[in-house]
Amino acid sequence: MHVATGAPLLHAHREMLMDGLKRVFGDFDDTMLERVLPMLEWVQIGGGEALLEQGSQDESLYFVISGRLRAVATAADGTRTVLGEVARGETVGEMAFFTREPRTATVVAVRESVLVRFSRDAFREVLLAYPLVSLNMSRLVIERLKRASVGTAVARPVAIGIAAISADAHALGVASMLQEVLAPAGRCVVIDSAWIDQRLGAGSACVPTTDAAASRRIAHLLEQVESEHEFVLFVADAAATGWTRRCLRHCDEVILVADADAPVERHPIERECLPQGDSGRGEIQQTLLLLHDDAKLSPCGTGRWLAGRTIARHLHVRRGRLKDWQRVGRILSGTAVGLVLSGGGARGFAHLGVLCALEEQGIEVDMVGGTSIGAVMGAFAAMDLPSADVVQRARSAFRSNPTRDFNPVPLLSLIGGARLKHVIDQAVAESCGRDAGIEDLWKPFFCVSSNYSAAREAVHVRGPLARSIRASVSIPGALPPVILGGELHIDGGTFNNFPADVMRRMGAARIVGVNLLRDRNVRYELEEIPGPFSLLRDKLLGRRHRLPSITSLLLNASMMNSYARQKEVQALVDLYFAPDVHRYGMLEWGAFDKVVQAGYAHAQQVLAEAPPAQLASFPSGRRPAEARPLPRAQVSPPANDAGPLAHAA
Repeated sequence: MHVATGAPLLHAHREMLMDGLKRVFGDFDDTMLERVLPMLEWVQIGGGEALLEQGSQDESLYFVISGRLRAVATAADGTRTVLGEVARGETVGEMAFFTREPRTATVVAVRESVLVRFSRDAFREVLLAYPLVSLNMSRLVIERLKRASVGTAVARPVAIGIAAISADAHALGVASMLQEVLAPAGRCVVIDSAWIDQRLGAGSACVPTTDAAASRRIAHLLEQVESEHEFVLFVADAAATGWTRRCLRHCDEVILVADADAPVERHPIERECLPQGDSGRGEIQQTLLLLHDDAKLSPCGTGRWLAGRTIARHLHVRRGRLKDWQRVGRILSGTAVGLVLSGGGARGFAHLGVLCALEEQGIEVDMVGGTSIGAVMGAFAAMDLPSADVVQRARSAFRSNPTRDFNPVPLLSLIGGARLKHVIDQAVAESCGRDAGIEDLWKPFFCVSSNYSAAREAVHVRGPLARSIRASVSIPGALPPVILGGELHIDGGTFNNFPADVMRRMGAARIVGVNLLRDRNVRYELEEIPGPFSLLRDKLLGRRHRLPSITSLLLNASMMNSYARQKEVQALVDLYFAPDVHRYGMLEWGAFDKVVQAGYAHAQQVLAEAPPAQLASFPSGRRPAEARPLPRAQVSPPANDAGPLAHAA
């Protein structure tokens, strides 16, 4: 770590510093900045180097000017948990700075970073001159505690490396497409070795890191470019050259691009330029981008590409489909829209009606997640089919009662589960292939089950699709549990029936949610529950006590925790649907079309009453323009003109 005072301040850096100081201290003008500036220390830290250690008493506050850092907490048993990442313009260490408690996590630089350090002594001087600063300080601490309680999306990357790891995937062509789709989220520039050579002289991009003077020139140029753009796309060479090593080391995130049909093998760039360990401390996040032909119905064999690689996430894109590229752009830029579907038995057909209304409105969904029947309908949505096709496939799958095979000897469950297993397995096989995994869906997808063996929530983002969905729908007592990895899994509604919080952690900026649970506020005009013969007599005489059936009691009792979290989770949703389909039974599979229609009518009403500004904030797919095809052959790079920001979008 290198510390300096009085370092020159770029205009863009000055603006970022001002924004950071205002966020911490409130009103902050140039006069106050001039008073504080001499108290600041500039800190330069290399990738993998620790800025703060867990348990330390460092009471400094840091402002990130450029680069990226990761906070990692280590438990007593040695287990490490990544708490989040900090990007430029954000602060590090304010909790310990304000509370004077030991650091609760180790903060490591993901790549070379520049920060400004603000000491407690300097803070005392500011507080004496500006007493109202303490009020804003309290607000900041409260906001941080709130964010920690619900979980926040990962800070979006600024410097993105792009490296091709198969012969038919060309990094510069991909960078050109990404520059186009990232433009709505901010200024974007593409930098490759030729770009560097043109500005600093032939061969400059590949100078060895031991050449300190040349490295400083490159670093200064990249620092200036990064300060003027929201996104910088670094294009690696086709081989493991000096430039490839340098640019990938300088990135917040590395995108490994491969032709999905190419042989699965590790590329020299992966072996020689990227870390091979697990991503725990300062390793750069790796994303796998698989390119497909436009006519492909469904990805397949994605698990082969993921095996043996340290991949944080994977994305599928058809070369000539603009919507696919736009989805990738929104996910990378942290502006993605997530769709969350709750459990609810046969009432979950209402999800399909909402999907139809969203499609008519033109609202694009980038990521999908669900629990129980919401996992089933969510998987259909993640297949990226027209809503009419989704309805038809679901109608075909559930045309016969999937829970009619009651167990004559209910030792493990009231329902045998063989019919439901056949329905789900057959639907997945017909849509994606017999051995499809969650990773083989066009859109990122997760489903939630409850790990009975470990007594915890389980979020499935990889693994067998059909079996994971069956685990998510296995209502305890009603359906048999499912074994995954040697552990028993039951219905996800036991822990999280409406996983909007999981979707937020996955990185969705806005969430569309469909919740089929209603508020539990039912009162009964009885002192005691009548005996079974009294209940039967009253039923025969037409007297109803509105008591739940044994099936409803089992279903609802398993979701008590989810009922208790209703309001907390709903607060995370930006566009909320709650179709009133409770007149239909949770196992009333024959009411398919009525429930779909009820969901559609409700969604139409919600969308009609929503403020135009709210709907306008969601990406629209009403203009079905297609992208220029991304060819298999190398594309020509954009012309390099004389300006230092020649590739700016």
